[in-house]
Amino acid sequence: MATDRRGTRRTGALTRASVRRGSGRRTARPEREESARTTGRLRFVTSPTTWLLGILLAVVTVTFQDVLTASVKTILPLDRVPDRLSPQNAIDVVEVRDVKDFGYYVVPDAGRAEARGDGKILEEMATGDAWREGRKVVDAGAADWMITVQGRASQQVRITDIVPVLEGGRCEEPLGGSLAHFPSQGVMDVIPLELEVDAPRPRLKTVGEDAAPFFTGPEAKHITLNQNETEAFVVHATASTGYCRWRYRVHYEIGGSTAETLISGPGGRPFEVTARMTDASGYRKVYFPSLDCVLPDSRLRHTWYEQTGAEYARDRRSGKVPPCPES
Repeated sequence: MATDRRGTRRTGALTRASVRRGSGRRTARPEREESARTTGRLRFVTSPTTWLLGILLAVVTVTFQDVLTASVKTILPLDRVPDRLSPQNAIDVVEVRDVKDFGYYVVPDAGRAEARGDGKILEEMATGDAWREGRKVVDAGAADWMITVQGRASQQVRITDIVPVLEGGRCEEPLGGSLAHFPSQGVMDVIPLELEVDAPRPRLKTVGEDAAPFFTGPEAKHITLNQNETEAFVVHATASTGYCRWRYRVHYEIGGSTAETLISGPGGRPFEVTARMTDASGYRKVYFPSLDCVLPDSRLRHTWYEQTGAEYARDRRSGKVPPCPES
């Protein structure tokens, strides 16, 4: 017999039981998890142990760098370690000074482009060195220049050669004009070098009877400069046949590289020296002190004399020191 059942109505609603049975662990919200992670990191950063480990790591790093630098400098020569300063700026020219202690000078003819003219040269000579300021004259026969250089790089600089570079590639005819004989400044205790500028291949040499090339040859030498170290040398430059103008090209090594720099005279002008004429009569006038002649009495007077070139040559043809002219 059929049983009359009341139809069950189904809905999509969930009962409490179904919710309990189907429920699991709820998923945490993303913002809460991020907050928890951030809090953990801050707790790690502010930890005393973390700070201690950081300090120890910094000390170890600095110590390792110092040890590595010291090891490199021990293995490599000082002048082979690369330097941050450009090799072109590793040498500084501190001073270029005229230190000729006694000698001859030429006041060029007024017709030359380089002429200075006599002007009041005798009055200027009598009062001191003002007549030489601005290079109103040219060294005759010989010139003495003291050049002081300084090392600027933190690594050692080795100067391997200093070569004169002639203006125009050659010397010209000796200068005419007036000849002056005058004492100047004293020479300091520095490296003495010699240079025959009008030689076929002018080179810097040592001074003395056994003069030899300073930077080249079997007895080659070099000049080393540490940072802020200075070195001075005096070049005694001579000319026996011509009038020469030149600069110095300095070759050096630093940090395994080679470089060069140019040294000029005061004001950026070239150095210059002229040979003396073999016959003094070729000069217009000659100026000289009482040391060049014999005074009529024993008193040593600081007097300057003036003669024509012909008179000066005539009085010295015998080879003896002539009496001083009447002033």
